[in-house]
Amino acid sequence: MMDFLTVLLWILAIGAIIRLHTAFWTRYFGNPRFGDQVHFAQTADGWRIALHRYLPRERKYAEPLVLCHGMGANRHNFDMGDDRSLARELSARGFDVWVIELRGSGLSSRPRLFSRYKANYSFDDHLKLDIPSGIDLVRRVSGHESLFWIGHSMGGMLGYALSGQGKENGLAGLVTVSAPVVLSAGSARWTHHLIRPMTVGRTIAFRPVARFFSPFLGWGPGWISRIVVRPDGMEGSFLRRCMVDLTENTAGKLMRQFFSWIRSGKFESLDGDTDYLANLSKLEQPILIIAADADNIAVPQSVTPAYERIRSEDKQLRIFGTDRGDDHDFGHGDIMLGTQSGAIVYPEIIDWLEQRASERDPGNYS
Repeated sequence: MMDFLTVLLWILAIGAIIRLHTAFWTRYFGNPRFGDQVHFAQTADGWRIALHRYLPRERKYAEPLVLCHGMGANRHNFDMGDDRSLARELSARGFDVWVIELRGSGLSSRPRLFSRYKANYSFDDHLKLDIPSGIDLVRRVSGHESLFWIGHSMGGMLGYALSGQGKENGLAGLVTVSAPVVLSAGSARWTHHLIRPMTVGRTIAFRPVARFFSPFLGWGPGWISRIVVRPDGMEGSFLRRCMVDLTENTAGKLMRQFFSWIRSGKFESLDGDTDYLANLSKLEQPILIIAADADNIAVPQSVTPAYERIRSEDKQLRIFGTDRGDDHDFGHGDIMLGTQSGAIVYPEIIDWLEQRASERDPGNYS
């Protein structure tokens, strides 16, 4: 009996230490950021979707921009600091900017113990439920039907799937950053072995794991963080902040869907009825596709098939890499939030948008 109590006490003590450790470093590194306004949309199945609006001092362009984060991320994907914020850079140039947080992320509804929200959602639920409700709200509040979609990683993949629905999607254009469509290509195939054991349950607990390990990252070689961030791509202190503020849990169902794409080489709906990859041939809007040679997740071979299938007359593919004449290499995460993102990547996105956006009618602004 005493042995059992001793073991139980040790378990409780270790659990308390882990909790205190995580809480301390979360508070120490945490610095959450918000847009000028926060709006909430209601999905058809009852989830609340947060949209952070960044208001320009003077709105120069008519079409609003919707920015969408990747898997296991949130709004901080586009706003982690005054010098690492694509959202604020775009707003400063006169765009009406909206950052959507998909279900389970940020201020949107989250699965919790004993709540009605369960981590039983897929890529298709984000596409068919979260995005339509968010876009409807943006259109209603901004006063403009057409909009540009900018997505990083899975956010870009959602943009592909949305654009592939045809002209009725209402998109004026699309920008994707490190968004693969053939996940079986290159090294994207082996990275899943690190995560697959975590997908047995309903929820993949990226958030507490990232917060627990946050103080240990960015000090040495950090081979785990190198999967997402180049060694020279992000300062250690900034990486630790990202671990706390940017990382979110995700649904095991969603991750298993990604694993099925890795195994099969397909990019399709969970029921197999919609081939998102084939539907890219329907994409007629202007599109800018951005990738990086040093990206270990969305390797160029996984991204370029999108460019090859899209029939738009206005399509551009930009792959960053020192072997291509650039001064810097980018990884999957630091292409959006790295030390050189603001100087190298952001300007190309901004210039592309400014060349295609419509000047605003001064009498139509919300």
